[in-house]
Amino acid sequence: MDSHPAEPIRRDARRLPSPALSRWQGACVGIALAVVTAALGGAPGFLERSLYDQAVSRLLPAVPPSEDLVLVEVDDRALAALGERWPLSRATWARVFHALASQRPAAVAVDVVFDQPGPRDALELGEDILAELERSGLMALPAGAALAADLEERLRTRDGDARLAEALSEGHGVILGAAALTHDVPVMQPLEDGALGTPLALPAPALRLQAQEVAASIAPLRMAARGSGTLNMLVDGDGVIRRYPYAVGVKGQSWPSLALATALHLTPERAEPLRALAAVDHGAPLMRLPAPNWLPRLSLADVLHADPRSVGLDLALRDKTVFVGVTATGLHGQSTLPGQVAVPGVEIHAFALDNLRSGRLMRSSGWVALLGVWETAVVLLGFVVLCRRARTLGAVLRSALALLALHTALVAWLAADPGWLIPLVPAWVGLVWVLLVDAASRAEELGRQRGALRRLFIRYPQASVEPAPAAREPPPARTDAMRQD
Repeated sequence: MDSHPAEPIRRDARRLPSPALSRWQGACVGIALAVVTAALGGAPGFLERSLYDQAVSRLLPAVPPSEDLVLVEVDDRALAALGERWPLSRATWARVFHALASQRPAAVAVDVVFDQPGPRDALELGEDILAELERSGLMALPAGAALAADLEERLRTRDGDARLAEALSEGHGVILGAAALTHDVPVMQPLEDGALGTPLALPAPALRLQAQEVAASIAPLRMAARGSGTLNMLVDGDGVIRRYPYAVGVKGQSWPSLALATALHLTPERAEPLRALAAVDHGAPLMRLPAPNWLPRLSLADVLHADPRSVGLDLALRDKTVFVGVTATGLHGQSTLPGQVAVPGVEIHAFALDNLRSGRLMRSSGWVALLGVWETAVVLLGFVVLCRRARTLGAVLRSALALLALHTALVAWLAADPGWLIPLVPAWVGLVWVLLVDAASRAEELGRQRGALRRLFIRYPQASVEPAPAAREPPPARTDAMRQD
């Protein structure tokens, strides 16, 4: 009988679930993250925004400088030279647009909304004086008629809105700004005299940016200009602008942004392709960022104080698309782009126009989002199958690294070349989950095998074997001499 008692078999209460089930759970988690990203509008998801910002600002090719775009900025030097504070007077704006019209640019896009009429106190007083002159009969006298004519001329020069409307009508293509009234823009008054013009033929309910009303410039200025475009931006929850809304939906109608309205004015023959591009990603595709200082700049002070016949001013503005906006310290919005800080909104409109007309738009929703879900599922399900077939943990690790590198390279190539952005992090999360589960299950299995061997040796110990006695050597044979004895 065995003198050693058998050790009872202990069951590990912390034994992990089935490895196959845990691997499938990890794959399903990664696929679920990809589905959530697609349902929320496409990549980048909330887990990969910082990675996207680093990639688009440092790795993807930057938008090259444009030769026909120029920024006329109301900077600190312009305000000091004019001796005014922001907002500028209507008389100053009339001088600005008159000076720009003399240089004959292709278009002038204005990042300003003239939604309130100019001061009219002096005008109302002058009109009352003219009425009194007419009632008194003094206008029938030569001196009274001359006084009335002089007063009317002075009133006309003091009517900033009228002078500004005249200056706008001199230009060949001035596009004024407008504002879609959302919860972020609650202080402006909506239009009361009609719409901006002809709405776009785009499905308004499908657009990312929705508003209840639109605030635009006053009717005389809007009628003198060639069009209007919204100035709104789409800001993500972390305060970064990654998408530009080329269209906004307002009560079932679609209205263009400043960039789209300018593009339609410049190339009316490309209206249909431009509208199709503007509808990408529900009207707000991801932007490709420009290189630093990609946009030539010109101070408003140089435009007003330079000789209109200046060769340098002519080369800077003639046949160019001019964007006009404020860049003075503390006046432009804190528009944060990936990898950049405090970019003026007028500059964002400028390179949004450049992205649109060149087709450098990034898609992430619709069928691109479905492609991302499918690619994530293929990577994770393939890894689950490889884990089942691999015999060692080293083989599993090599498979994970290979799939991770292949997935990352595919995402980078799709973003850099065709401009399709699919999720990156969901596949990473699923791969790491499945890898950890597989490593834990293999370690647990190895521990169980070692425990089984240990219990086997304890229950059936090896019997001690005594060495066999050495064989006795036969006695030496007797010699003939011994026999004779």
